Parts: sequence; C-alpha cells; structure tokens
Amino acid sequence: MEQELEQIDKWLSQYGSEESIATASELDGFLTAIVSGPKMIAPSVWYSAIWGEGHEPSWQSQKEAERFMQLAIDLMNHAAQTLSHAPEDYEALFLIDEDEQVIVEAWCFGYMRGAELGGWVDDEQDDELTELLAVIALHCSEEGQAVIDGFSDEEREAALALVEASAIELHAYWLARREPLEPIRREAPKVGRNDPCPCGSGKKHKQCCMP
Repeated sequence: MEQELEQIDKWLSQYGSEESIATASELDGFLTAIVSGPKMIAPSVWYSAIWGEGHEPSWQSQKEAERFMQLAIDLMNHAAQTLSHAPEDYEALFLIDEDEQVIVEAWCFGYMRGAELGGWVDDEQDDELTELLAVIALHCSEEGQAVIDGFSDEEREAALALVEASAIELHAYWLARREPLEPIRREAPKVGRNDPCPCGSGKKHKQCCMP
C-alpha cells in the first residue's frame, strides 16, 4: 500500500492547487468523513471537492485518471469496511515526521473538509456531535495549535489518540441516525457494463458503481 500512497501524493502535488487536498493523509481524512456522514455523497461531488471548484485536473491519460479514482475508492472502502465491521481495528492514515512524531493535522483538515461537504457541520448540531467534532477540529486552527503546544507530552499523546476514537464514534453516531434506504425501482433503461456510469464520475459503469 505504501507505493499506492506515494503515487497519490505525487498526483495530488502534480495536479493540485491551493484549493486542493494536498496529501494522501488529508485525502484519507476527507474520505473517512464522506463515508461516516448521514447521507451518501455522489462520487462526482466528492471527486470535484478533492481538487476544489474549477480546479479539476487535466490528466495526461484516461488510464491515469481511472487509477487515481480507483486508489481513492480503495481508501474510502477500507475506511468504510473497518469502521462498519471492525471499528476496534480502525487506523487513520496519519503522517510521521523525521523524528518519528505522529502528525495528525493534515488528516484532521481533510476530515473537517469532508464533514462540511456532507453538510453536518452547523450551528444546530447537538452537543454530542459538537464535542466529537471539536476533538478533530482542535488540530485545524491556529488557536487549537496554541492549545496543543501548551500540552505536556502525555496530554499531546492523549489528544492524538482521541482523534481516531472520535472518528470511530462519529461513524457510529451517524450510522445510528441514517434513514433506511428505500428499494430502487428501475424507471430508466438498464446501464450497460461499458456505458458511462450514471453517477457522473466519467468512468465506465463496471469500473465505478456497478454492483
């Protein structure tokens, strides 16, 4: 998986802008929030949000674009499967610096970006949701960093551990509140395996949302 993450970092750097997600760690946080929220977000929507409005890349080839999308979906599926079926095994994709210190800021920035895209960061959220998000948002502002800088080593380690714990609890929070999906009745012609996927991702149906 290390080579795949390096490739994601390379593409984000090559095709990104100041509006884009910058690292695989940030992308992992973003996609974790996408799969944790109260409603499904179409791939075409979250793909565009990775790059920022008006900044989607002009890929050198369709194969390259499809490979990036597949790696992103793999990250998303891994987070979704682990959080749903084995939350005790969930591990966020944090960065490690030269001194082998865990860096969570990029992941937290990505997570909050995904939560905002999902529309579940607002003034009307309940206290439980506010407290869980605050644990992650603490690492996303200068004020929060000032607080963390004043922590002892033990307090800092505890704050880092709470990020993953909060991600697990946030997924469970929304899972318990999601409305059950209604059966879909086909009213349009069946989409073929090699037809463009109706979600708008630009990929073939068999390579995207085809069950």
